[in-house]
Amino acid sequence: SLGPSSGVNIAGAIRLARDLGPGHTIVTVLCDSGQRYGSKIYDPAFLAARNLPKPQWMS
Repeated sequence: SLGPSSGVNIAGAIRLARDLGPGHTIVTVLCDSGQRYGSKIYDPAFLAARNLPKPQWMS
């Protein structure tokens, strides 16, 4: 699930899209803390087992 800031992001994107009208592309980014992914994407062993690259900051 995403937090309240993501909801504000979506609401702002919808409002901007309505204001601009058809023919425009609106992009927004919904971020979270990543705490639910600690056992996966932040785990070097998980990445290695799937032949995925390990970011330098994990070294």
